[in-house]
Amino acid sequence: MTEGDDSDGIMRNRVMKKRICSGVIFLVLLSAEILIGKYGRGFVRGYVGDILVIPCIYYLLRCTFFGRDTVFSVYVLPLLTYFLGWNAEILQAYHIADVLGIAKDSPLRIAIGGVCDLKDILCYLAGLYLVGLIMMADPPQDGLGKRWYPMAVFVHWTWGCPQTIAGLFLYLIYYGCPHSYYGGVVKTAWPKDSGVSLGMFIFTPREPAPSDSGKEAEDRRRYCDEVTVHEYGHTFQALLLGYLYPVIIGIPSMSWANIPYFRKLRREKNIPYTWLFCEKWASYAGEKVTGKKAIWN
Repeated sequence: MTEGDDSDGIMRNRVMKKRICSGVIFLVLLSAEILIGKYGRGFVRGYVGDILVIPCIYYLLRCTFFGRDTVFSVYVLPLLTYFLGWNAEILQAYHIADVLGIAKDSPLRIAIGGVCDLKDILCYLAGLYLVGLIMMADPPQDGLGKRWYPMAVFVHWTWGCPQTIAGLFLYLIYYGCPHSYYGGVVKTAWPKDSGVSLGMFIFTPREPAPSDSGKEAEDRRRYCDEVTVHEYGHTFQALLLGYLYPVIIGIPSMSWANIPYFRKLRREKNIPYTWLFCEKWASYAGEKVTGKKAIWN
């Protein structure tokens, strides 16, 4: 047996173990849902059942289609599952079951639900946090994070929801680009020469191929690394500021980077890009956390 065959076998065993573990969690959650539906009353039926919906769907997907721990399955799939709950509430608000003429006693009608309720959204949010807690008990494999990283991600998805949702849409637009894990966030190497940070999603210039050598390639790699550290610093601003991030950081940063007047001012006055408070703060934070050099010019 070659070394490659041995590593492939280890990977298959890891994936199978993860599928089995996810399947067991799903069956436990599904059994709880069935028991709550049959015997639950009051708080248990009204709240606990809704809290378990999101983790139940997530672990069903993990044991069937997404067995391997990847950037998508660990950091993106839970958020997409959470939005399934939002979609259900939107459909209920528009009485889609009545519009489609679905019988009130049919399983499909029960699955869709009949009444839009804000408390259901809050229960789904609690279910999202429950997924995070389960992940903390069983950390992701393949170098996808330390035990506390899942909860940092969930803070991005809740306290930092606006920018993380925007980052999710941008991630999906550039889904075909290379993605990697970077200290608790999703890094996408997109075909642009600048970087963007949106919650737990950062977008950085694409690096040269590993086979490329020479001064130009090394300078490009250094530039990409410095941009990555800078954008990573923005993620800590997002964790701290939450819903205020778009106003305090996002709007000033986008204006400073893109408005022609500011671009001309920087060029003519030789003002570094990190002169602006939020950009200087991002480079400083990125360097402190990673111990690597950020971009300063």
